[in-house]
Amino acid sequence: MKVLNVAEKPSAAQEISSLLAKGRANKRQGLSKFNPVWEFPYELNGEKCTMTFTSVTGHLMTTDVVEPYNKWGTCSPIDLFEVGVHKFVPEANKPILRSLETESRAADVLILWLDCDREGENIAFEVLGCCLKVKKSLRVYRARFSSIIQTEISKAMRTLGEPNKLDSIAVDTRIEIDLRLGAAFTRFQTNYLNQRFQIKIESNSNNNNSGSGDKEKGNVISYGPCQFPTLGFVVERYLRIINFKAEDFWKIAVGHEKKVTEPGGGDKLFPVDFSWKRKRLFDHSTAFMLYEKCLESPEATVTDVQSKDSRYRPLPLTTIELQKLAAKKLKMSSVQIMNCAEELYNEGLISYPRTETDSFQEGTEFNTLIEAQYQSPQWGRYAEDLLKNGKFLLPKSGRNNDNSHPPIHPVKFAGNLTGPKKNLYEMITRRFLACCSNESVYGNITITIEIAGEYFTETGTTLKQLGYLEVYPYDKRSDKMIPPFTLGERFTPKSMELVQGKTQAPNYMSEVELLTAMDNNKIGTDATMAQHIQKIQERNYVEKVDNKFHPTKLGIALIAGYDSMGFEFSKPLLRALIESDVNLISTGKRTKEQVLKDTLEKYKQLFIKANQQATCFDVAFQQFYPVSPNGQKVEQPNFSKCGKCQKKMDLISTSSGEFNSLYCNQCHHNLKLPKKGIFSANINDCKICGFQAVTVTSEVGTSYNVCPKCRNNPPSFFTENPPFHCFQCTNKECSLATNRDRIISKPPPMPFKKKPSTTYNNNIRNKDLSF
Repeated sequence: MKVLNVAEKPSAAQEISSLLAKGRANKRQGLSKFNPVWEFPYELNGEKCTMTFTSVTGHLMTTDVVEPYNKWGTCSPIDLFEVGVHKFVPEANKPILRSLETESRAADVLILWLDCDREGENIAFEVLGCCLKVKKSLRVYRARFSSIIQTEISKAMRTLGEPNKLDSIAVDTRIEIDLRLGAAFTRFQTNYLNQRFQIKIESNSNNNNSGSGDKEKGNVISYGPCQFPTLGFVVERYLRIINFKAEDFWKIAVGHEKKVTEPGGGDKLFPVDFSWKRKRLFDHSTAFMLYEKCLESPEATVTDVQSKDSRYRPLPLTTIELQKLAAKKLKMSSVQIMNCAEELYNEGLISYPRTETDSFQEGTEFNTLIEAQYQSPQWGRYAEDLLKNGKFLLPKSGRNNDNSHPPIHPVKFAGNLTGPKKNLYEMITRRFLACCSNESVYGNITITIEIAGEYFTETGTTLKQLGYLEVYPYDKRSDKMIPPFTLGERFTPKSMELVQGKTQAPNYMSEVELLTAMDNNKIGTDATMAQHIQKIQERNYVEKVDNKFHPTKLGIALIAGYDSMGFEFSKPLLRALIESDVNLISTGKRTKEQVLKDTLEKYKQLFIKANQQATCFDVAFQQFYPVSPNGQKVEQPNFSKCGKCQKKMDLISTSSGEFNSLYCNQCHHNLKLPKKGIFSANINDCKICGFQAVTVTSEVGTSYNVCPKCRNNPPSFFTENPPFHCFQCTNKECSLATNRDRIISKPPPMPFKKKPSTTYNNNIRNKDLSF
């Protein structure tokens, strides 16, 4: 019997092969140069067999809209909500496919060793689908494991099961939703914005969410259902900063020095700074009045002495906590953290790094895991002390369990790591040992004093028991000593001041804050949050400055444009609903068809509204970008009525002054107006087509009327070429249809005058009135 095994990465295939073959696996080159094949004899369920072990490199297949719609310009962006999609093996992965097909033909059994999460389940079905195409008789099994160590791999072989179809379908659903939304909105906003503005994107991701066909001209301005809420958090913080107005405040600060006799003899003065319980007041006169009361009766009385110990030890480590901790303490980016963790896992050094679980299961072999760390010159002695001197405690249990993987922990000692991987491994190991340790204990003493009816406090902190902090330096804080006070004690403070200060604007968002916001609002998963943060940087929507995220002008303008439409693309709710529905597919409570239908219909309606209100982008982008030489600029939104849909059309012009026109966002009419003149909406509608008439006034005050529709598409009785004007119309029902003198002697009121630009001013100085 021949058994084909497939892992998610070449390094995982090598490690698992080595464990199963006890280091005696033979390596040969497969049809993919990056995915070698390992072979060794094995006994499976009492039957001798030949094990063949190879790998993929993540997803074997990709999803795209069908041809020709995957190319720009082949359909309207709205069609991308409905055109077909297909899943296929891209050209770059064809060598891996051929290798799998070749190995499958010679195999009797297929064992899938993909990562044990929802994404890994989807890759498993990609692999088994390709293998079953060439050999339908293959028996398929799923190996489930949480770390690449002997006990886990042996257990996986004893408990082979079936792959989870629902998890795979959930991933396919999410991929299709993201593809369709990304493609439709990316093409829409890219086309619209590049036509109107000179936008140069310095750094743009190859993955543009627009279908596989790259845009040949201009910059791709990508939309992603997860990236926009992520960007929204950064822009929201930025807006809080720029809109912040500092306010003056006042507070009373009380200082004292107390003489204390030290144990060895001699006196020492201990400084104490008391904080006002009111914290601060924004009214100076009130603060000054209270301050004067304190000055008049300055004696302080100790009204309360509170002594309380605080005990703490950390919970086991989840993915999101690892990212937040390493971002803060090691100054690593979230994507760098996950890449390093993935490498450590594939090398068999830590457990699976994508987990929401913060509780270890019963039966976890803590002794074996801790004994593996005896070799460390940094923490080996501490690990030994835990077990040999009875200091080991079972880790605390948190509230989260994904029922797939244990918390992140070391499974093997690593003594030859360098750089960020070394630092991350050390943090994971120290955290694991800390979880198995005693609590740290801090003694906290809070003194409350009263002066003239006002209360002030000071808290001192002393470390009483080191506990887990002996091995875990990331939580340490310095002691703050205060001298002893007794209840009822009276003294006159050494100083009392009314201190003026100003409120401070918030800081730009840190990676820890962004991860926290995404986690709290269910944007992405623990496995994808880092990717979303990386994407908004690649697409030049944000940049990282001193480990803080600053939105770029492109990112600000995009969020402002959509927000002004009344949408909440930058808010987390829409994406969180998608994530929730996808989770329901995994549990069998909803089907792929139901989720696709509901989600795509909802977003299609938003897409239609976005097209109708696309000129909202113009207001946002005009603040940051010059209008394109041939681009259109909205001079006045909601200028006059469209005769077809009865909605308001926008008055637009080109920056070159080539033409002016009225554009209907609903019907997509683009009706040219005269090149020169000042335009105002007439109170009359055309009796032929229903469009609202426009009055055109020259610089010298003469004016005439046009119907924007009839001007470009004259009525049948007019036998000449356009343009057509109201004075040429013979319709007896219309007061503007004079069919006589082309100049009206007195111009009507002019509610709109075109905003001056160099091009337009040159036009109006030319006193020849062009019709």
